[in-house]
Amino acid sequence: MSSQDDLSELCSFVTTDPVVCCLDNARQTTYKPPVATTPRPTTKRPRTTTEPPVYDYVFNDNTASSDDGCEPIASNLTAAKTGQKAWDKCIEYQHKLIYPCERGVALSNQKGRARNCNHKGTQLIVGGEEAAAAEFPHMVLLGLEKGTVISWVCGGTLISERFILTAGHCTSSSEYGKVRYGRTGVLKRTDSTDSLHVYVISNIIKHPQYKPPSRYNDIALLKTDRDIILDQFVVPACLDVGSPNSYERALASGWGSTSDRGDVSDILQKVTLEKFSSAECSDMFGKNRRLEFGFDVNTQICYGDKNERKDTCQGDSGGPLQLYHQQIHCMYTVVGVTSFGRKCGYIGEPGVYTRVASYVPWIESIVWP
Repeated sequence: MSSQDDLSELCSFVTTDPVVCCLDNARQTTYKPPVATTPRPTTKRPRTTTEPPVYDYVFNDNTASSDDGCEPIASNLTAAKTGQKAWDKCIEYQHKLIYPCERGVALSNQKGRARNCNHKGTQLIVGGEEAAAAEFPHMVLLGLEKGTVISWVCGGTLISERFILTAGHCTSSSEYGKVRYGRTGVLKRTDSTDSLHVYVISNIIKHPQYKPPSRYNDIALLKTDRDIILDQFVVPACLDVGSPNSYERALASGWGSTSDRGDVSDILQKVTLEKFSSAECSDMFGKNRRLEFGFDVNTQICYGDKNERKDTCQGDSGGPLQLYHQQIHCMYTVVGVTSFGRKCGYIGEPGVYTRVASYVPWIESIVWP
């Protein structure tokens, strides 16, 4: 599997040694922002049907207070602040970007709450499909730069005005160089790049216990050179703060390959995945040089499909495993960061994701000190 210096993916094992797939067709461009690249033909994943990761919003008696001149957001659409930074920021972003208080929304030209929700709930029943514009407003496309060449080989999750969450192994590569740019509001990677939505990565903060080639603690934060422009199309995601819900299904998204060793996708893809048990994950991901102690149930989770060819793949690394927030309407909760797998797109072969809830204190100490 790939390390900090290698963004290849793991195809299989020979005894305990991993066999690595090379990213021969990772997209590379000479970067002079803004720039448009030449699209490659893409191969869609098979269209399959499964149950959507949709949840009923939890009703509570805590009507959100409002000091912006508008009526409070209905209590069944939001939640009360708890004092935990990650949770409270999620509520703030919902108020500011999803239900903003704006003049002219009401017929009387008085202030009223707009509703800027781009969730496509009915579409989540299908896995391996193209996403709609702004369906995942927290997605960030990451570019690694080596010389004058930039390779868009990883994804990330916008979690605040200045920080992107990604995988540790997406921060640098001997082949592609260092992560240098982040693009927000991207649906097609080959669309003309608006320089306003291209951000220079000014600081790379890998988890202090991430030690490649090990895949433990495969998580990192990227700080941008300036505040990211937020609007209804660019919205930070919420962090999983440790809900007791088991998350039996979740949604992965990214611009990665649509088949094992296939071309990377031009259009953002989404796929609904099912959770494998800790015992199943431990059996499939035993001890090897990248997992010295085997699968870590405390900091890793694995998702895939036992009946269909659905998975994340090369180029999806660093992107989110997410679901609808159960209490804060029209927001996503990121439960995992795409880390690695043995093979991609094979029935019964899950991918491994870094468990976000295990790292919230570390994230909060940096993003919201």
